[in-house]
Amino acid sequence: MEQVLKSSLKRSNRREPLGFAYFGLVLFMVEYYLHPDWWIPGLAVVPLVKITSILILLALIFSISNIRWHIPREVIFLGLLMVQLWLAVIFSPVWRGGAFKVMIDFSKVLPLVIVIYLAVRSMKRLRWILFVQAGSVAAIAIASVVNAHLPGGRLQGVLSGMYGNSNDFALLMDISFPLCLALALTTRNSWEKVIWTIAMLGMIYAVFLTASRAGAISLVVVAVVCLWQLGVKSRRFYLLLLVPVAVIVIWLYSANALRARFEQTDISPVTANHSTEASGSAQQRKELLIQSLKVTAQHPLFGVGPGNFVILSGVWHVTHNSYTQLSSEGGIPALLLYALIFWRAITNLRDVRKYPKAGKAIRIFSMALEASLAAYLVGSFFATDAYQVFPYCLVAYTSALFLIVRKERRGLNLASEIRRTPAPVEVPVWQ
Repeated sequence: MEQVLKSSLKRSNRREPLGFAYFGLVLFMVEYYLHPDWWIPGLAVVPLVKITSILILLALIFSISNIRWHIPREVIFLGLLMVQLWLAVIFSPVWRGGAFKVMIDFSKVLPLVIVIYLAVRSMKRLRWILFVQAGSVAAIAIASVVNAHLPGGRLQGVLSGMYGNSNDFALLMDISFPLCLALALTTRNSWEKVIWTIAMLGMIYAVFLTASRAGAISLVVVAVVCLWQLGVKSRRFYLLLLVPVAVIVIWLYSANALRARFEQTDISPVTANHSTEASGSAQQRKELLIQSLKVTAQHPLFGVGPGNFVILSGVWHVTHNSYTQLSSEGGIPALLLYALIFWRAITNLRDVRKYPKAGKAIRIFSMALEASLAAYLVGSFFATDAYQVFPYCLVAYTSALFLIVRKERRGLNLASEIRRTPAPVEVPVWQ
């Protein structure tokens, strides 16, 4: 009996649901992070994002009877955030048409997060999704360093969009760096370890070349979390020396622009030197932060509508702060829901760490996602990324990892119950 149940558990683990939806999800992630239509001639006329989105939705529709609907609270909070922002569109006192366009693009986040949660049901699938993100960002980082496009002395990505802004590019590399580290630590192939190591060094170098102060701060956060988990808690104290040495060497040879921007940063209106770009940028961001808080106080319930703060800023600038971006454009309820979404992601990782029998891969990827989340939560204080896709992908990864651990824990509990159950004793009929 025990052997039969064990074999059935193994078969259930091999049968992963929503294979077609997962395939569409991988294609979507490749298009979102790598943009092959910008690299390969002829693909620019093909709407790859729309095609992959339709594939995902069709796969969900045809597989809906096989889905066990247990939606985690972070997905519920994300759905409520969508409702709140659509209400902000309706009640916008500034420009409803512009807010509507922003929400049409942002609304794809919810089905994407649901698909990640429903389709990524094993470490193999999760590893592939993280591989796509980490590999794509690392490839673009190295390509950007090789091309060395430095307008104003700051590195920009070879692609436009989220890679075209130096600050967003640096933050995206920061949150992808721990994923590269996890993939390097969990592979048995020595060549793969070497490739991931080169990718991580290239990403650190690229972060410094962007001269992004927020990117540098987020990178420090990543280093602290990874060193604490891998060095201090795991008693690998030699790691405490390796990373600082690498950072110091790269700082000395590549961070002239970054050092200058930190030295010129002064938000005091009396002592600030407005003739420098860094000081003027810091002062302007301070003024935008104050103005976004004023707009939040004036429109606390629904804000001014997604994307409409730039109109009220007077200088056509965003808030440069994801938290006040949501509070000023979606109201205080939007900010609270945004905070709850990421609090649930942190809770997922905390629950994963409580599982004492978690394997090496689960522990390492849990650490990596924790470092990525910490980097984003710090870096997003200096960036307007609340309507981007990649922050909510991180949340969905934690949901999938928690589901994988819960599935494994239930299987082990069932196996232990089978072992404790006494075998039936055959008794003669006459007795």
